[in-house]
Amino acid sequence: MMLWLYLHFPALLLDTLVRDNAVKTPLVVLSHASGQVCQANTQAREFGIQTGNDLGTASALCHGLQVADYDEQAETARLHQLATLLYQVSADIFPYPPDGLLIKVSPMLKLYGSLDNYWHHLLPVLAAESVDYHFALSPFPEAARQLARAGADRGFLTAETTKEALSALGVHGLGLTPKQVLQLERMGIRQASQLFSLPLDSLGQRFGKPLTAHLRGLTESITAQQTSFRPPEHFHQSLELMHEIANSQTLCFPLQRMLKEMEKFLHVREAVTPSIVVVLTQREQEDKVLEISAAAPESAASRWMSLLQLHLEKLKLDAPVTHLRLDANILLPRQSPTQDLFAGKRGQLTPEELVSLMQAKAGKEGVYSLTLQNDHRPERAFRRQLPFEPCQQTLPTHLPARPAVLHTAPRPLFFRPELLTPPERISGGWWDKSPVQRDYFVARNKRGQLCWVFRTATGEWFEHGLFC
Repeated sequence: MMLWLYLHFPALLLDTLVRDNAVKTPLVVLSHASGQVCQANTQAREFGIQTGNDLGTASALCHGLQVADYDEQAETARLHQLATLLYQVSADIFPYPPDGLLIKVSPMLKLYGSLDNYWHHLLPVLAAESVDYHFALSPFPEAARQLARAGADRGFLTAETTKEALSALGVHGLGLTPKQVLQLERMGIRQASQLFSLPLDSLGQRFGKPLTAHLRGLTESITAQQTSFRPPEHFHQSLELMHEIANSQTLCFPLQRMLKEMEKFLHVREAVTPSIVVVLTQREQEDKVLEISAAAPESAASRWMSLLQLHLEKLKLDAPVTHLRLDANILLPRQSPTQDLFAGKRGQLTPEELVSLMQAKAGKEGVYSLTLQNDHRPERAFRRQLPFEPCQQTLPTHLPARPAVLHTAPRPLFFRPELLTPPERISGGWWDKSPVQRDYFVARNKRGQLCWVFRTATGEWFEHGLFC
């Protein structure tokens, strides 16, 4: 027998606003279509505000009421976030935007062993997200959906108990259209038990086939053809701020929440990301875009937050921020770190983390390493590259002595230095019109320092570097 679980989230947008904005005052979500309160938090309900109240009534009941506009797109995006997290527990998930998820449970029981064990894995995920929900488990997916939407939490139901639970509902709780409910109530049919006691053929003749098809669907064990949920390949999250933020440092709280969501997203995929993009929407001004890169791909929210804070310290806002977006467009598989058993306890920062912090402070171009180039001229024998980038040139096995410090430009000498080695001739550069012909020596200057000097073809002496 197939078993289905339906999760209904009656105030998903409200729960998200409360969590992301740390709201502790009365808050309601207002539907533009009806002009009525469609979601209200606990503090608002304590003032007597209920769903269905108009704005005038709600404002009269609570003078300090906060009001947010209903956004179906934002609520649907949050629903998909929940589906992504639940995907690590259940594979077959069917979203019913904007506030419901239908889950096929039966195939997962082979993995978890029992329904109780499956439920104990599912509950912590929902609890961690601080969302209000109702649920129903039934062999009939549409019945589970309507029972959960009715607000009565139902554990495992058999075919018989499912029909009994449906019979206890009012006709408005069966998922019928408002027109169908009105027609039934005009006939005095207000309870589902009254409706189920009537012959379907007679109902079809009176109310049409759509009504009878819907009633039959309540007791069918298969769901309508619908594409199952697949987690997105990249992380994208938006947040509409309830209050404008004019101080860049104050943005840390909502951004930290978004980074934690990204960390959970990456954890499920065993992935890391080398860079993130933060877009700050300013009131009546162009967006501020922060592109933040790490020296090594990372997933931890705390480490990304430390880099982001350094960027925010330097950021000057042109106007208050009204909206945030966080994107991680490049995902890489997580590599298990190789640890040396005898290395002992290390510092808190790895070399990669240290470089990331330095780049956040000095800029990406301000932190670099050196690599060899295929050129014998000392000042052109190396180039800058990103830290930890593989070297493109192989170091020669027998390299003559080279100084640790190379002067930016050769310094002229007005005397012949004390030479310690035979000459080493370096000649080249004809291909880029910067030819040189020099005889290099290791020498000692008047201060007793070992230095690298050369003589030109015209007999002039220069100091090019110092040995340390």
